[in-house]
Amino acid sequence: MTGVTDMSAQTVQWAVRPTSAQIEDYGDLLKIRKNGKCGLINKGSETIVPTAYDSISPFRDGYAFAMNRQGKSFKIEAVISDGDYELQPVTETVYATRYLWFSDGKMPVKGDGGWGYLGPDGNMAIPCQFQQAFPFSEGYASVIINDKAYYVNRYMDYLNVEAGYGDLIFASTFYGGEAVVFSKNRKGYVINKQGRTLRTYKEKAENLKVNRIDHSVGDRAAAFKTQVAQLHSDPSYTVFKENGKYGYKKGNAIVLPAQLDKAEPVCGGYANVTFGNQNGILRFVDGSFSLQLENQRVDVSADNAGRNFLQLNVPKELEDANLKLRITDQQGHQYLVQATNTVGEHRTFSFRPADTPADSKLSQCTAAVWGENLLLWSTDFEVSYNVAPAPKEEVKAVPKEEKPQPKLSIASMSLSAPRPGSKRANPKNDFFVTVQVSNSGDERGDALVTLFLNNKKMDTKLVSVKGHASASAIFKIPDVRKEYYAKAKAMLKNGRYSQEAEILFKPFY
Repeated sequence: MTGVTDMSAQTVQWAVRPTSAQIEDYGDLLKIRKNGKCGLINKGSETIVPTAYDSISPFRDGYAFAMNRQGKSFKIEAVISDGDYELQPVTETVYATRYLWFSDGKMPVKGDGGWGYLGPDGNMAIPCQFQQAFPFSEGYASVIINDKAYYVNRYMDYLNVEAGYGDLIFASTFYGGEAVVFSKNRKGYVINKQGRTLRTYKEKAENLKVNRIDHSVGDRAAAFKTQVAQLHSDPSYTVFKENGKYGYKKGNAIVLPAQLDKAEPVCGGYANVTFGNQNGILRFVDGSFSLQLENQRVDVSADNAGRNFLQLNVPKELEDANLKLRITDQQGHQYLVQATNTVGEHRTFSFRPADTPADSKLSQCTAAVWGENLLLWSTDFEVSYNVAPAPKEEVKAVPKEEKPQPKLSIASMSLSAPRPGSKRANPKNDFFVTVQVSNSGDERGDALVTLFLNNKKMDTKLVSVKGHASASAIFKIPDVRKEYYAKAKAMLKNGRYSQEAEILFKPFY
């Protein structure tokens, strides 16, 4: 692959998101209601989302949710992506909570089995199994199991907290590498992301102030502002202005492109900013973006409309972040971009022009990476399209009512071998097995995956997978109380495709 790299080795995250989250509009869209149902239209009155839902949430960090009321709860029917407005159907019955946004690529939801985490693709990132679950932040989330608090990461590994592991009555969200926990003796401690105790927390348990919006403690925004105000500004960062907006540079390298309404100096790795006429705080983190193309020369034929592939490498701090890649040409025409892998430090995408090139040409393109409504990075690259001459043969007239349609290959599903979803069972002795489902076709498809253990059928899961993408089917194996090996076999509904693996099942203790 040929590559394009950014040498700034710096990027940003929101330490405190702007309060505009509670007053967001729908951008270029309008929310409409007809006969008691909601939908979305654009400013040209074209239907984007049909009026078929009881509620559609505002877009936040690139996503909105289509929901229908069931009793006093709202069942999440689909995830709506900003930009392409594609509806990702939610494959399981889950309900919205007060945490109606994705963080680290996951959102707390409530289902019949308890609380779990939904992914942006509409599939469950972590199955419903907790008594309660709170938002992910900096790689970890606080969860409640049997009235005890724990931290889990996206692999369902539990953080060993030295201040009373297994006996915590409270665990806050991580911010700035720190969190607050209370043990059963009602003593509070500040811990780091390794679970080590940094210091005692002076506030008493009965006086603890927990932010409902994200399960952090105290006035986090005020604390950050006080901390930043006490620090000297970092002269290595400068604020620059472009087209009436502000951004940040480090030396001559752009750390954040100009898009802020106001930007204060960087102090201690943080900066107070105004974005969308609301106040927030940015955190500056190490890491750079780079882009690698599979081909700089693409042959265009009847079977290939100019599809190319690239790998986007992202900073480790953003490996769980919801990121969008947008590609445009010099005239501002958007390319069709599909994500194949949307998590981790190395992400893959396919892209092609919206219209198949009619003539051979060199196309100057711009790739832009967006996250949490911020433009994080952009770079220019070139792609040469080589259009093969049409074969010289007689073309029969096609009746108007039978216009030929673009060919799309149908969904084609395959499975990976089953693997452990975590190192050991959770505190309720539930062990999880993950099966990766891949779709090599162009069209979205649904896969019914069945898991067998030692030839005994355990469960069947429905997984929805976009074209040229993959998703996970996650199976819960209950009551794992001793260590043992078992042969796990995953099979697609048609029975013609299966994978096997031997898995070590380990209890929580």
